Amino acid sequence: MDDRKLNPLRLLVALGIGVYLVFLASRPEQPEAPTTTQTQPAYPMSTACAAQIEQVGLTNYELRLRIKGAAESIIIYTDQGNLTVNTTEAGSAGEYRVRTPAPATAVQLDDCPALNLR
Repeated sequence: MDDRKLNPLRLLVALGIGVYLVFLASRPEQPEAPTTTQTQPAYPMSTACAAQIEQVGLTNYELRLRIKGAAESIIIYTDQGNLTVNTTEAGSAGEYRVRTPAPATAVQLDDCPALNLR
């Protein structure tokens, strides 16, 4: 190939790169806002709530909870009745596992509002 002649494909690629660079240079700069993500509780916390449910894992006969804060008891509502469990017996370090007689329909920590699981 002769270098003295301009190859149309090379010319097209060079022109495309040039147009892209001009586009980047002429684009107005946008100030970057700091990005912060805040997690909202699953239910509004009242003043009596010292704990918050972060994550729920649900099977037919087991309930797994990840809790933020301190709670003394977990109340689990099922179709066959309520089950109250002390948090020291159900788990530690914010992760709790409770076996239930039937599928859970709602869960409540201490005096906080119940979280509906249906």
